[in-house]
Amino acid sequence: MKNILRLFCGAGVYVFLFFLVLVYSLYAPEGYIQIATNKYLFYRKLCLITAAVMIPSVLLYYMAPHRKGVRRVVDNISATDIFVLLYLLVNIISFVGTEYREEALWGTSGWYMGFGMQLFFIGTYFLVSRFYDGRIDVLPFFMTATFVVFLWGLLNRFSIYPIDMHYDSEQFISSMGNINWFCGFWSIFFVIGVVLYLITTKPWMRAAAGIYSLVALGLGAVEGSDSAFLSMCVVFYFLFLISFQKAEYMKRWLELGIFYCAACQVMRIIVTIDKKSLSMDTTTMWIMLGNLTLAALILLCALRIYIGKANEKYDEDEQWIRKWIWLKYAVIGLTTGVLIVYLILLIYNTRAPGSLGALSKYSIFLFDGHWGSARGATWRDGFAIYRTFSFRERLFGVGQDCFAIHGYGIPELAARLKEEWPGSRLTNAHNECITHLVNVGIFGMLSFIGIFWSSFKRLLERAAKEPLCFVFAASVLSYFIHNQFSFAQVLNTPYIYMMLGLGESLMRRMDDRDASAKPSS
Repeated sequence: MKNILRLFCGAGVYVFLFFLVLVYSLYAPEGYIQIATNKYLFYRKLCLITAAVMIPSVLLYYMAPHRKGVRRVVDNISATDIFVLLYLLVNIISFVGTEYREEALWGTSGWYMGFGMQLFFIGTYFLVSRFYDGRIDVLPFFMTATFVVFLWGLLNRFSIYPIDMHYDSEQFISSMGNINWFCGFWSIFFVIGVVLYLITTKPWMRAAAGIYSLVALGLGAVEGSDSAFLSMCVVFYFLFLISFQKAEYMKRWLELGIFYCAACQVMRIIVTIDKKSLSMDTTTMWIMLGNLTLAALILLCALRIYIGKANEKYDEDEQWIRKWIWLKYAVIGLTTGVLIVYLILLIYNTRAPGSLGALSKYSIFLFDGHWGSARGATWRDGFAIYRTFSFRERLFGVGQDCFAIHGYGIPELAARLKEEWPGSRLTNAHNECITHLVNVGIFGMLSFIGIFWSSFKRLLERAAKEPLCFVFAASVLSYFIHNQFSFAQVLNTPYIYMMLGLGESLMRRMDDRDASAKPSS
């Protein structure tokens, strides 16, 4: 009976993943009209149906007698599980204590990140982590589904619309809607291709991952959201550090850099031929489509040739790359130093504007409302709302997705917010940690950070035995960094909890294999 229930729950997970990744990502029945609401309603219905079927099945499974030697669920709780449960507890306390119960249940209109949605995210994590068995590799399926979304978005950026979507505009692409929403989705899934290209030993998988990476990285260069560049930089930096484990990893890392720079130059040629082909301008985008990536392309090609010859010289000995480990630590030291110097200059120039001379004219060296595409203003407003809180609210917040209803309910803050954001409504801080600080307080923010930190740390620890852990570690890292300059929404948050669950499932299966391999006493 228990085996039958386990098989049923496992099959339910595969069905859920199919609808979540393929159907949900492409779902847009009215084009871009009310796309956020339509996506939310689809996701809520999917989760309610899944819950109605899976909750009784899961309860029956855990109530059934366990065979001798099989661990019960309470005997196998990870650090990430604990943080997710703490996050659940804080959300319950926040919801019970909020005065905006109706708003907090499903969230503010257009965003829908309320208490009910948080329950779905947490349920997704536990369902996938406990019942995805790995018998069917879902990553190639994910790549196939998201490749369609990415290619569609790339064509849209060059004003090519293969599918007629109501309310077409340069601000809306693919089946995702707003470019910032699209970027949140992209930040989770582009890493699958680049990491698999780095670590896989299967020729067909590397070829597929290479094609996927060309499109995904090229899209990242012209997607139109600067947070995409931040995600790419962080992921490439992360992969650079782990590429010192093997010469093969370093060769593939260089090739990924070549893919990105080559994609930028191809798009540069297209734009040169037809200057109106690219539908939107950003400064960072045009830098990437310039001589910087051309110079980087030449350098990366030269380094790839050098690494290939060095590998032949050492008869394919993978360990020789470790002789260059000093370079890894030099890069870490250099980037740390650059960040420290930047922060010092930023603080100095912010306290005394104009003190940096010619550098002072660049907004990146002045932390005010204009810093980081107005992130300075949104972060400042988030902290301003938090400072109005009572002691209980500082601990547990004012309720999920109640950032706006509380902020605009304070007269002096409302006047300031309306002046700063005329014609729009600030519904979050464009920084997920600050937004959580307001919505679920300091405890909610810390438990949220704990979920990502514990998962990332544990995945890295196990990656020495199973390199596939790098895929999920990179996805967690990419999303978390991206959303320090962006926001949670119905097109990215469900997927990161899915990826957290898949990573946890992989680690649990590794632990089970290790336990079964130990000789019985």
